[in-house]
Amino acid sequence: MNPLTDETCRQTIEAVERLGSIAEAAKEFGIARQTMQDRLRVAKARLGETGSKMVEMPTFVIDGDEEEDINDLLKRFRKSHDLKAKAAAERNWFEIRVKETKPYAMLWFGDPHLGPHCLWPVLERHIAIARQDGVYGANVGDTTDSWPWTGRMARLWAENDISHKTERRLAEWFMFGAGIHWLIWLIGNHDEWNNTEFYKKLGAYTVPVIDWRAKFTLVHNNGSKTRIDAAHGRKGSSIYNPTHATLREAKFGEEAALFITGHTHNFGLFEYEMPERKTHTWLAQVRGFKTLDHYALVNGFPESGKGHSIMSVIFPETGKVQCFSDPEEGADYLKWLRR
Repeated sequence: MNPLTDETCRQTIEAVERLGSIAEAAKEFGIARQTMQDRLRVAKARLGETGSKMVEMPTFVIDGDEEEDINDLLKRFRKSHDLKAKAAAERNWFEIRVKETKPYAMLWFGDPHLGPHCLWPVLERHIAIARQDGVYGANVGDTTDSWPWTGRMARLWAENDISHKTERRLAEWFMFGAGIHWLIWLIGNHDEWNNTEFYKKLGAYTVPVIDWRAKFTLVHNNGSKTRIDAAHGRKGSSIYNPTHATLREAKFGEEAALFITGHTHNFGLFEYEMPERKTHTWLAQVRGFKTLDHYALVNGFPESGKGHSIMSVIFPETGKVQCFSDPEEGADYLKWLRR
């Protein structure tokens, strides 16, 4: 049986008083006399003989009484959505204007993993190349190991002789102190474990710091354009083709002159024609600088010896691209072109 409401109790007392008997009131309500008598007893106990409350209790909003009004909440989330959608639209094929009139290059640094497991001799050679005239840097992400503070990965962090503070100092040096003129900087999964906002604030007003994937267009003085799709990682893998995920994006995604990917610490590079689109593109899987990798050891992944960085030479007069797996060879070619 449902509990009596205050209104029902009031109506019960009023009906008995108006009709003069419990029996007549029961007939009006269409219930048994005994039921009406029980109801009258409950009503008087709750409301008193006159049918009015002796004590008035305050009414509290139990669920969320200290929270934001739902209409204000909806308004705030609508505004937040609009801002996020606008930001996402502006990052889709955003433009970087390059005023170079001679051929220039982008040196794509694979996952640096700055710290004890970084292949420093090779990295330092590539940094020296990035300082040369007409060479610009690009970072595909995972600047440091940045193992999380808790969980399974915390054990790996505990076994490394480096602190999160030191890793942030290395990241800051790589962005500002290494002498590299950066054009793009991606955030990888290891960077997310550290603090993505750290990298975004670090590069504010200096270099675009983009979460995971950047689709952008290099625009030159004569109006030519070079579209590049760079991602820290992509969906799909194949034992037969290290650029499988990159190829998948090139075939089914939007057109670009270069598709480049990091994350998996392996290497592959080739120029690929798509006759069905009447176009061609470069596919690059950049190896990075992590070495002596225990994860690769126990899972049977051999370490690649090439493609730690990849150089893409860009011709501003046409917007075309030529890629090199050996940045030193690419740098020599660029010097010859710029002479």
